[in-house]
Amino acid sequence: MPNLAATPVVQQLTHQNGSVPHILVVDDEPLIAQSIADLLTLAGDYRVSIANGGHDALKKLEQSLFQSDAAIDVVLLDVTMPLVTGLDVLKWIRGNERLASLRVIMLTGVDDKRDVISTLQKGADDYLTKPYHPQELKARIQTALRTQQLEKNLARQQRQLAHLNTITNEVARARDLNELLVASVKGLQELLNAEMTAIFLPDETRKWMGCKYLATSTDNGVTKRSFPIVPIGKGVVGRAFTDRRTHIAESTIDDTRFDKRFDAPEGYDVRSIIAAPIYLRGHPFGVLVAINKQESTFATADADLFASLSGTMSQGVDNWFYLKNLERGKEEIQESHNTLQAIIDGILHPIYTIDKEWKVVSINATQRKRIAAETGKTTGRRCYELFFERTAPCDHCRAAKLQRGSAAAQWTLRWVGDDYVPREWDVNAYSLPGKSKKTADAVIVWQDRTEERRLENSLHQAAKLSAIGQLAAGVAHEINNPLTVIKTGAEMLQGTISADSEDYELVEWIANASDRATKVVRGLLDFARQSRYEFEYGSVTRSLEEAIDLVSYQLRKTEIEIVEQFEPDLPNIVASWEHLKSVWVNMLMNARDALEEREEGRKITLVVRAAPSGDHVQVLVRDNGSGMAEEQMARIFVPFFTTKDPGKGTGLGLATCHRIIDRHGGEITVSSKKDTGTTFIIRLPLSETMHAPLKDISAEYESEL
Repeated sequence: MPNLAATPVVQQLTHQNGSVPHILVVDDEPLIAQSIADLLTLAGDYRVSIANGGHDALKKLEQSLFQSDAAIDVVLLDVTMPLVTGLDVLKWIRGNERLASLRVIMLTGVDDKRDVISTLQKGADDYLTKPYHPQELKARIQTALRTQQLEKNLARQQRQLAHLNTITNEVARARDLNELLVASVKGLQELLNAEMTAIFLPDETRKWMGCKYLATSTDNGVTKRSFPIVPIGKGVVGRAFTDRRTHIAESTIDDTRFDKRFDAPEGYDVRSIIAAPIYLRGHPFGVLVAINKQESTFATADADLFASLSGTMSQGVDNWFYLKNLERGKEEIQESHNTLQAIIDGILHPIYTIDKEWKVVSINATQRKRIAAETGKTTGRRCYELFFERTAPCDHCRAAKLQRGSAAAQWTLRWVGDDYVPREWDVNAYSLPGKSKKTADAVIVWQDRTEERRLENSLHQAAKLSAIGQLAAGVAHEINNPLTVIKTGAEMLQGTISADSEDYELVEWIANASDRATKVVRGLLDFARQSRYEFEYGSVTRSLEEAIDLVSYQLRKTEIEIVEQFEPDLPNIVASWEHLKSVWVNMLMNARDALEEREEGRKITLVVRAAPSGDHVQVLVRDNGSGMAEEQMARIFVPFFTTKDPGKGTGLGLATCHRIIDRHGGEITVSSKKDTGTTFIIRLPLSETMHAPLKDISAEYESEL
């Protein structure tokens, strides 16, 4: 064995925590293993363990994975061993990711270059042939440890840079100053593995500084109040603020800049400290501080990371300041916008704006709620797609004129809704000033005239029917007396004239004509008569079903299909059910007559449902017959007007239905188109809306009594 005292001293490598490297000697010859261990132990540079063979080596290596004090840095591994060879152990080491930094030096007594190359290719870091010189062995170990240390330092720096990047992103994402500073102290504490990090901010006088943010690695009892008030310019913390540069005290024992009165929490041992200024718009804003790096002391590399983070924080504080001013301006603009939007949303008419490409830019609450309920999206789509499900601008739209310099445009839109109710809207379009491509080009205002037109028509129809009713009552009484004489005379003549007489047929014509005239007069009297209405609670659906039963034979005979769409659980209403039943029968028989010319597919659809407004019940009677022209619809409720062939109707049925529905406080309207069918819409108020009509009727009863 060589004389160890004669070998030169090689610089000792230690871990960051101050411990010496741990070397595992693996050999199946105990004497050889022990001699190598003694050689390294006597040098005093290493901690050495021995594994007797490959199996024992695997056991100790596996144990090192779970015990931090058993971690191994270098393995001196004999190649030739029984059962578990050195190459088997090498393969196991390189297959374990947790041993990636472990250095392996192979030992063998065979000097074969092919074996050397093969072993290095399989993952060995070095190769030493027996017998070896102690200096060479130590040099090989030192080289292996040095590369290991460089690799660990590089990996640590990569982790720190990745962590620094994460902190930078968190600082950049912070939306308020408190969030920014909290993220900074927490991130810095983890980045430097420091016992604690803090941020000191000056008071209003800028003479003193206090700890405002703190992050600690353990529950050491230190709080923000544990730190003293720091005079600006005193100690490491105060000097960093006034000098505007990073100060690092790697050892506070012999660093004159460190002042325990100001730089240390009460009763806490500060071994090393770093402090760097934070800036706002080029002026010191505060000081970032890190105290006591765990397992070691702060070094120059830590100071560089520290300075980098303080610069990032300064940029983040600047961004926060500009963002705050920007948000203040945005808040003022938003407040003005909200005020204007509240005014627009308060308007019950639909209002929206469009750009030059017809895309909806904004929309008021009235239209927004309706469209959102139907489509789920209100803006960003073209108006003709959103409102009309079209692929091109609407033919009726005049908003395009605004893009050619017109000041305003106005037009009226009429259509029949899904509920077969006619709609009428006035549309106005106005151009909007603006240079940005994203701003709206025009504002469109819709005004629903449906209810207004409906009320106008209803009042007009009611007044007309009232006048006709009064006239009909007087005319009917005047005609009834001479008609009675004619009818009686004709009956008497029929009794005296033989059936074979030439005059018998003429008398029969007179009798038939008088019967037809009597029927017309009776209809006039029924229309004009203020008959007694017996109001009581009941079901609209049940009333309609009873009417269907009355005319079911006539409908089956003409091969008409009845489609019932009755909404369940409808509320009861107050009505005169005999009068309503006559309305349903009249509607059904009119629909039957309208379907006579249709050869096949005859259908009557009956819909009973609660109105969306919740104040009335809707009854729809729809046929797929020949329909009516607009001029016919305008006169459909006028007495004596009929679309049927002569002799097939008196023209009083719908007028009477109109009067009955009106007496119930409801209304009846019609929607029809030539060759597509006709829909009658009857609206009957719910019970709470019937009080006023009931009072009027009771007063009428009293006058009759």
